[in-house]
Amino acid sequence: MIEHALRRVYGESAPDVVRLKRRRRFSDILIAAGAIIVGLGLMPLVYAVLLVDADVASALTGSSLKHILVNSAANVAVMIWAIRLQGRFDRRLAAVLIRVLLIHGLIAFWILLARQPYSNQVMLMAAAGSAVLGFGVVLIQQRTREPRVALVGSWHPLVERLQVSCDCIDNPEADLEHYDVLLTASVADISPDWARTISKAMLTGKSVRLLAEFVEEAHGIVSLEHFDLEHLPVAGLTSYRTRKRLMDIGLVILALPVALPLLLLGAFVVLLTMGRPVLFSQTRVGLGGRVFRMFKLRTMRLPDDAATARATGSRDDARITPAGRWLRRFRIDELPQLWNVLVGDMSFIGPRPEWTVLSDSYVERLPHYEYRHLVRPGLTGWAQVRSGYAADMAETRTKVGYDLFYIKNLSFSLDVQILVRTVWTLISGSGAR
Repeated sequence: MIEHALRRVYGESAPDVVRLKRRRRFSDILIAAGAIIVGLGLMPLVYAVLLVDADVASALTGSSLKHILVNSAANVAVMIWAIRLQGRFDRRLAAVLIRVLLIHGLIAFWILLARQPYSNQVMLMAAAGSAVLGFGVVLIQQRTREPRVALVGSWHPLVERLQVSCDCIDNPEADLEHYDVLLTASVADISPDWARTISKAMLTGKSVRLLAEFVEEAHGIVSLEHFDLEHLPVAGLTSYRTRKRLMDIGLVILALPVALPLLLLGAFVVLLTMGRPVLFSQTRVGLGGRVFRMFKLRTMRLPDDAATARATGSRDDARITPAGRWLRRFRIDELPQLWNVLVGDMSFIGPRPEWTVLSDSYVERLPHYEYRHLVRPGLTGWAQVRSGYAADMAETRTKVGYDLFYIKNLSFSLDVQILVRTVWTLISGSGAR
């Protein structure tokens, strides 16, 4: 009967709403069942192995078993909570991380108050496991569950750029309950009937977005032709800057135990294969247009100073030595820039700093290029994880579009997504210049 009523509204060619809801509900149940099996079946065995001075059998008894099950239940809670998350992919990743901190923080607080026996190894591994498993749930849903999107009102050509299927609804009386996202081409031209319909949808928790912004987020890049300074969240840039700086310092401290040995190894390789100098430095443009000196491990044959040479980014560049190519593959040549991050010249995440000579040229030739200097340049950034290295003006223009998207949407959640993508790049060695 429900299906018949919906078909009266949408017509015979409309999607089968009831079947869609059942399929999604069944998918959620499968993921939840998988979360319980992994969390309570597999993870206790993993944590039991981690307990110091105890074998698996003895670890799964008494107070040790209770401690393991509590942390395993936290894994399940994070995964099931992640099933219900909606919205942009990066924001869901950040929401998972917040839930990991909340749930495992509460467990640690309860253990402290109740004076319960605990294992540092299990608690740390359980928190990391919750993050990984929660991210996995979000990724599975991202790949398998396409959002139901509808454009309300009149049709717009931007619909053709959407990466998901979209229904165009021109009847304000239509039932929009089964859609996840409602798009509108304009706020100013909405009729009174559509204004009432959209208001009701918003009150029920529906996401209502501008079509242009939704397309921009789907592609992760802004159009330079339609960009305006008013699009940038100036207040957001200043409010997040202090937290971002504190995060940078913390990440440098956390990275040093791993980065320092790799840096020393890389320096030894450069010294052994190419001789001195070990470091390559070049003037780059940073926050507010301020010029600073950026450091890298040398990967090219001399002469390669800033005044006479610049890498093209090609893997066939004759100046790059075999050892230098290996250092670039795993980004070891970038590790000296941790010093630039520590002193405040750079951030972990942001637009890559450009050579001063090229930056002056780009400011003259590319619209809005100077807006990249509203934030600190980064070791990695949205343009790097989405498009890689820019070898010509057309690719540089594309990179600027990605950089402006990052600045426009600057947030902790987007930084988390960039970090995750960067870690994968480092592990896989993909995208090396």
